[in-house]
Amino acid sequence: MTRTSEGRFAPGHSGNPNGRPKTPAHIKAMLEGLTEKAVLALGEALDGDDPKLKLTAAQEVLNRALGKPHTSASIDVTQNNNPAAHLAALTQLALAQRALTAAAPLTIEAVSERVEAAGAESPSIHALKAIDQ
Repeated sequence: MTRTSEGRFAPGHSGNPNGRPKTPAHIKAMLEGLTEKAVLALGEALDGDDPKLKLTAAQEVLNRALGKPHTSASIDVTQNNNPAAHLAALTQLALAQRALTAAAPLTIEAVSERVEAAGAESPSIHALKAIDQ
């Protein structure tokens, strides 16, 4: 196995050169013999009274007939050590909470304070002090 200086596999080289092991022929034959029984069991589960079992059986049938649905997500992450950004985030949370609970307005008073970090080489840190009134 050839690796790069970062420890990754070099282009054109794999960590598993022989690929995934094949399923033995006798196991394949046993599974093929159970296929009809498995399909009948799924049909019985779909016709049964248990809603959880019905849903699971339906998902299995659809996943095999149509393929599993693909999921994608886009996440944007930013790092901001600005006290004003923290206050804005707290305000947004308070507004969201108030909208959900129809609670009384929440007042947040915030003061940015300079806190000296331990050690002379460390930069000073701004802390946000929020007071719920």
